[in-house]
Amino acid sequence: MFTIDDLMNLEEMPSWDDISLELYKEFTIKVLFPKIFRYYLVDGQVIEIQFKEWAMKHLWGIQHVDGGIKNTELFDMIDSGLTFADFSKTRAMKRRFLDNKDRIRLFSCIYSILRNGNVFYVEGGQLPDSKVKIDYIKSKRINAKGVHLGMRYEEDTYVPITLLIDRAIDPDKTVRNLKEIKVARMEIVEEGNIVEMKNWGV
Repeated sequence: MFTIDDLMNLEEMPSWDDISLELYKEFTIKVLFPKIFRYYLVDGQVIEIQFKEWAMKHLWGIQHVDGGIKNTELFDMIDSGLTFADFSKTRAMKRRFLDNKDRIRLFSCIYSILRNGNVFYVEGGQLPDSKVKIDYIKSKRINAKGVHLGMRYEEDTYVPITLLIDRAIDPDKTVRNLKEIKVARMEIVEEGNIVEMKNWGV
């Protein structure tokens, strides 16, 4: 089983034996929630990303597997013993779980996406040819798949709300017609202090 330190450096999709909902919750609370991910874009925009508990069910794809779990209940249910195995209790649920297996497992690489992913702007706040309402995407190829972290402006910040996966046969499908914006500098901020910075100088 991976640790939260492993997830901060993971570059490849893990096996199911390496992850758990308990690990995801611990990683989210201890690593993601305390941080602001700040990007200085070459077009002059500065975007700040912050994770919110209400969005995690959507980010992990759980709403597609078990729609009965409320946004505010997920972490409490994990504390009460909810595991990935619970998503295979019925044939229909297991099918939905398998349909979202890459999305769920690739959340493990989210720190790598935040550090090194490309930024795309979604004009009009809605992804073309879909109902997905997002403003920016951070995109990275992992295991030849396109992994796209979508975020929307909510509560005075950009909140990651979805993880879209394109198959290796067409990894750029989601972002192909979007405008890529280069990042000049990235800062990861915790308790007002910059804990990590990367400067591309573009």
